[in-house]
Amino acid sequence: MKIRKEELRADEQQARHEMAEWTAQRYRTFNDWVAFREGDPIWLLVAKITARFLGIAIMVILSPFVVIGLIIAFAAVL
Repeated sequence: MKIRKEELRADEQQARHEMAEWTAQRYRTFNDWVAFREGDPIWLLVAKITARFLGIAIMVILSPFVVIGLIIAFAAVL
């Protein structure tokens, strides 16, 4: 049985689509959790703002561009 390049590309596209959907769903869930509501007390608003900033920081830290930049930086040092 031979595997054709077209079949591999279709599988890769499907995997990319699934990962993008999974990521979008997680972001929507997080965004709903930290959304400001009308009846929220001040302490809860402060907690939600803090959680939003931490979430953004984690997304930036885990960004693939940052990882690629770090790999290139370490390769340049070695």
